[in-house]
Amino acid sequence: MDIPPFPDDAPTIPIARISYAALLAGDTVESQKVLTACTTDGFFYLDMTENASGQELLDDAGQLHSLSKGLFDAPVDEKMRYLNDRGKSLFGYKPTGAVAKDHLHNITSSRTYPPEMTTSQPLCRSFTQNAHVCAQVIMRTLARQLHLEDEDTFARRADFKAPSGDHLRLTKKSLNPKDNDGHTIGLASHTDFGLVTVLFNWLGGLQIQSLQPENAGQWCFVKPLPGHAIINLGDAMVKFTNGTLKSAKHRVVPAPGLQATVDRYSVVYFSRPADEAIMEVLPPFLGDGTVQIGGKLGEEGKRYTTREWMVRRLVQMGH
Repeated sequence: MDIPPFPDDAPTIPIARISYAALLAGDTVESQKVLTACTTDGFFYLDMTENASGQELLDDAGQLHSLSKGLFDAPVDEKMRYLNDRGKSLFGYKPTGAVAKDHLHNITSSRTYPPEMTTSQPLCRSFTQNAHVCAQVIMRTLARQLHLEDEDTFARRADFKAPSGDHLRLTKKSLNPKDNDGHTIGLASHTDFGLVTVLFNWLGGLQIQSLQPENAGQWCFVKPLPGHAIINLGDAMVKFTNGTLKSAKHRVVPAPGLQATVDRYSVVYFSRPADEAIMEVLPPFLGDGTVQIGGKLGEEGKRYTTREWMVRRLVQMGH
């Protein structure tokens, strides 16, 4: 890919770099780094270059990057045929296009998608399967580091074959000179809904707030690194652990420097709990109080399934 360099003078966050191969091997040092990252910055880099499954995920992400260009460059009237049902579903076309894992793998009945996406199903299946495995490796690593008796405490709530909101998301941020003013926000500050987010991007734009003493609270870039995914947790992990783990706020702004002169694409996998999983604090984390996530969603103390909670979040946020 012909990508302008990330500028040296752009403020960046020094988040942890962790080896996927080492996590698969159960390395204790790298595993501890995951827990530290998920209780501090909330984000970390995952080096995918050192083992076959990681490299396959990298290769699939690169092919999906190329596929995105054709999908988003299609005429508007063609894209509108696959419009997302706003406020009711995540899947379909909008400025970010989302494809359900359940539709790709025949877990639930599928909506219609563009022909290019249909013919690319083997690629999409490969990516979603490998990304889901990656997310579960993170979940099991965290369970072990939190000294839970069952390392599948979190992963069990994200069974690949269970209907859920898991999905592949393809995004494009088109070049707009009016946006390159240093103040435009492409995606406002937010936390993710689910369990684990696996992101591949090639240009800057993602920002989180610094914890460094010299610039605490400042929004700084997460610089894309070749061969690495960017990992963060979602609100479900916060709820399950009663706030022990963190879903960090983040936002997207125009890419810095010369990178702002080209279109920005991202390929993301969102792992979420199964639709029928209960959004509740898990027994190992029960205490005197419980954390509030996702704003006021209705009856105080009501137990929501993931599906009910997701629908309410979509309405609340206008997705």
